[in-house]
Amino acid sequence: MAETNIEPHRITKPIQLLAVWFSALVLIDSAFLIASAKIATPAWIAPMLSIAAVTFVPVFLLAVFLMQTIFRPQLQDDSHYSDWLKRREKMFHQFSPENQLPKKGKIITLANEKPVFSAPEERRIEIYKKQSGLFLVHDWRPSETEGQIADIVIWLHQHDEGPFSAGTVDRVEYYLGPTFFDKPMIKKNEKDAFKLEISAYGPVLCLALVYLKGAKQPIELTRYIDFEEIPE
Repeated sequence: MAETNIEPHRITKPIQLLAVWFSALVLIDSAFLIASAKIATPAWIAPMLSIAAVTFVPVFLLAVFLMQTIFRPQLQDDSHYSDWLKRREKMFHQFSPENQLPKKGKIITLANEKPVFSAPEERRIEIYKKQSGLFLVHDWRPSETEGQIADIVIWLHQHDEGPFSAGTVDRVEYYLGPTFFDKPMIKKNEKDAFKLEISAYGPVLCLALVYLKGAKQPIELTRYIDFEEIPE
């Protein structure tokens, strides 16, 4: 049987690393199960190898799950991961929180605080109420599309409890101008937060109309989709 050689210097992409992981799982489990079938003495070795072979499967799957979720940024190709690190380092360079932080475990919400608000604070709370706690958020990465600078994902976010968490959002209509679409992009995909995926070569203002079930007027949301370099 021809030998399968893994050449480490040729493993340059995250998907290749995952393939190596699963190959290692198959090889190790196969070796343990074959050994447990052939080793008769001492009697405790065969059960131990069988248990180890079974245990390795959830351990490997858990490791893959963590790599695809918590450590997903680290799994990007080298160039994309390098850009991601540079953005984060520049964003949080000499970071020092400018707000007075509450004591650990003490959470203040709009429902249980009754101070005398200034006009701007009243306006801020009014926006929460007017939008029913709904906001647009976005994230981006260096684009993999020729001629574009950034790949962007825009989605709907619910602050605290509201229409989204209650399942009463019917659809979201996105407007980004004729450069992107000649008609509104309508999203009804509640399970992935009504997300919209675009590629762009420059920042753009996104307008979204959120239609609630049974409501005549939509909630209007805006988001400036920016991916410029962070100023020094």
